[in-house]
Amino acid sequence: MVNLKRIWVFVFGFIFLVLSAVPAVVQTDAPAVCLIADHPGIPDSDAETAALLVCDELRKQGISVSDPVFEAAAPVSANAYRVVLRRLGEKIIVRLSHESPVGTIITERQLILANIEEMIPAAPRLVEALVHDKPINDTVDMETVTEQEARELRKISGESLWHIEIFGTFVPGTDVAAEPGYGWGWSYQTPSYAVGSDLRFAISGIEADYEDDSDGFGYFSWVIGGRYFLNKQNISPYVGGGLGMIGVGHEENYYDSEGDFGLGAYGVIGLEALRLTQSRLNLELRIDRPFFTLENQDIMPITFGISFSRNYNPGGCLF
Repeated sequence: MVNLKRIWVFVFGFIFLVLSAVPAVVQTDAPAVCLIADHPGIPDSDAETAALLVCDELRKQGISVSDPVFEAAAPVSANAYRVVLRRLGEKIIVRLSHESPVGTIITERQLILANIEEMIPAAPRLVEALVHDKPINDTVDMETVTEQEARELRKISGESLWHIEIFGTFVPGTDVAAEPGYGWGWSYQTPSYAVGSDLRFAISGIEADYEDDSDGFGYFSWVIGGRYFLNKQNISPYVGGGLGMIGVGHEENYYDSEGDFGLGAYGVIGLEALRLTQSRLNLELRIDRPFFTLENQDIMPITFGISFSRNYNPGGCLF
């Protein structure tokens, strides 16, 4: 009988221990709380929907969470996922944190939204970054980029200008003086500097014959360069220079002619007027220096000219 009693005691004790362990298992497997934090300036319905999107994404990741609530029920759960929404002007800051226990943040991720509707692409990214311990920037793709991440890059303002010019050409060491030339080009200007490109040419002496002792001359250039303005007023002096392709030809007494084409540099000084309008008027002295010489002499064209520029608006009229 004594042994039988001991057996019954052991059986009942074992059953008691099993029954006592059940509540602990249930408590451990209880779903985490999905909390909606205070959200000043944002309607309750929007905050609740935003949290619902987050909770759905957590479930997709295999995490058991409750429906969104504004307060955690007592006793405090061991795990909670809190959705925080804060307004900053027109922007909305959304932060997702994992807390265990409630109030103790284990990890968190944050995004800035242009409006509450951006929670639709933001919720999957927040959850993925939080659960898989990724930087939030690593979760972006072409369909989930937010307006803040794709914001317009701020730059110094400028304008595009097309210009035409006429100039007189002088070549030291020859009879070429004040020979007419023409040019056309484009530039991009800010208040302090300009960059651009132009195409210029001048041809003279085509009519030379046996009895004409005047020099024939040909000049062509295509250059890319810049200018620096000495002030930001309506009339400003400037200096500049650049590189390009330069071609020169010279014919003396009809028979003796030579020419070449190659790389060269140029330098300018000038004065620009009407800077406060859509148009520009420039007076400019320019020296073109080829990096080559002709067989009998070194040709270095010097030009003095005037140019007219007009602001270019896409879809509009040039002049």
